[in-house]
Amino acid sequence: MSAARTRRIVSVGLLVAASLVGPATGDSGRIWVHVASPRDGEAVIGEVEIEAEVVARAAVRDVAFFVDGRPVGMVSSAPFRLRIDLGDENRSHEIEVVATDVDGFEARHRITTRRLEMGTEYEVDLRQLYVTVTEGDASIPGLRREDFTVLDDGEPQHLVTFAAGNVPFTAALLIDTSESMVGPKLAAARAGALAFIDGMHELDQAAVITFADTVRGVTPFTVDRGFLATGLVGNRGRGGTAVHDAVYVALKLLTVRQGRRVVVLLSDGIDSHSALSGDDLLDHVRRSQAMVYWIRLVGEGDDAGDRGRLASAWRTPTDYSRNLAALEEIVELTGGRVFPVRAPDEIQPVFVEILNELRSQYALGYYPSERRRDGSWHRLKVRVDRPGIDVRTHEGYLDVASP
Repeated sequence: MSAARTRRIVSVGLLVAASLVGPATGDSGRIWVHVASPRDGEAVIGEVEIEAEVVARAAVRDVAFFVDGRPVGMVSSAPFRLRIDLGDENRSHEIEVVATDVDGFEARHRITTRRLEMGTEYEVDLRQLYVTVTEGDASIPGLRREDFTVLDDGEPQHLVTFAAGNVPFTAALLIDTSESMVGPKLAAARAGALAFIDGMHELDQAAVITFADTVRGVTPFTVDRGFLATGLVGNRGRGGTAVHDAVYVALKLLTVRQGRRVVVLLSDGIDSHSALSGDDLLDHVRRSQAMVYWIRLVGEGDDAGDRGRLASAWRTPTDYSRNLAALEEIVELTGGRVFPVRAPDEIQPVFVEILNELRSQYALGYYPSERRRDGSWHRLKVRVDRPGIDVRTHEGYLDVASP
C-alpha cells in the first residue's frame, strides 16, 4: 500500500471519529454536543461506556461527564468516551455531558436511563426491513401485514411488527462539490437538498455532507432547516472526486443512529481520488442496513457503453468501469434507486421524489427463525401477493453476534 493511500485512509478514519454527531445543543451556535451512548431511555446497570459526539467551530478544550449531578470524569481529545461503573442498584440515572471549546463556549446534553424491568425478556435480534412497493412509477398504498411474505434464506418468517406511511428516518445528504459541479449544477443541488429538508417531519433528521477529493463539511443530524442550510453554503465546486470515501463516511455516521437510515448521494459517481475501491465500499455496505439512493448526473453520451473512454492519472478505464458498476450494485443491494439526471433543473424534483418514496415505504419486523452468528450472508426476499408490482428492500444481511 502506498504512503499516500495510507494517509488518506487514516484521514477518513479521523474524520469519522470527529464527526459522529447527533441533535445540536448549545445556545452559542459555535459548539454542539450529543450523548450518543447510552441512548435516552435505555435500560443500563453496572459498567457502562458514555460516549459524546461533538462538533465545534473552534478546537474542543474538554468534555466533562456527569452522572446524577456528580462529576465523574473529563476527556480532552477525541474520541470523547468514558467508562464508569453505575453500580449494582437497579435504578434510573441522569447522564449529562458538557463540551467546552478553547474560546470558552460550551454546550450540554442530558439523557435519562431507566431501570431494568425484572422478569422481562429482552429481544435484541429484531430485523427491520423497509420495503418499497410500486407499480410502474407509482407507489402502492394501503397494503396490509398479511399481503407480505418475508423469506430469510428461503424460509418464511413471522412478522411481529408492521407499519405503513410516515415512519421516521435519518438521512445523510451527500453532495458532490467537486470541479465538475461548478455553476448551475451546484446551485440546483443546494435547492434540491433544501426541498428535501423542507419536506421532513418533526421526527425525521438529516445531516448535510459535502465532499470533493475529501469530505469538506459535515453538519450534525437535526431537523433544523436553518442549520442544515449552513452546510450547503461556501462550496465553490473545485477539486477531484472521492465518492467511495464520502459514502463510507456517511455510512459510519449512520451506524450509531436508530431506525430507518438513508444515504442520498448526488454525484456523477466518477471517482478519481478515493482510497477505497468500489469493491471495498461494497463490503462495508453489506455490514450496514442503510438504504442508498443515487442521483446520478450524466452528460451527453454518458452511459454504460462509454465507460471505457474514462481514464486519468489515478484510474484506468477498467477501474472506472468497475467502480461505477460497484456503485450501481450498492444501490440495488440496499433497496435504493439510481435516478439519472441530465440537466440541473431535474435535480430538485428527484430529491422530492425520493422523499415521497420514503413516505410510502412499509416497515416490516421479524425475529429470524435461524441465527448462526458466524458472519454468513442471509439473502432476503419480500413478496407481495399482487401481480404486476415491483418490491424493493435490502437484499440481505451479515449474520453476526449482537453487540
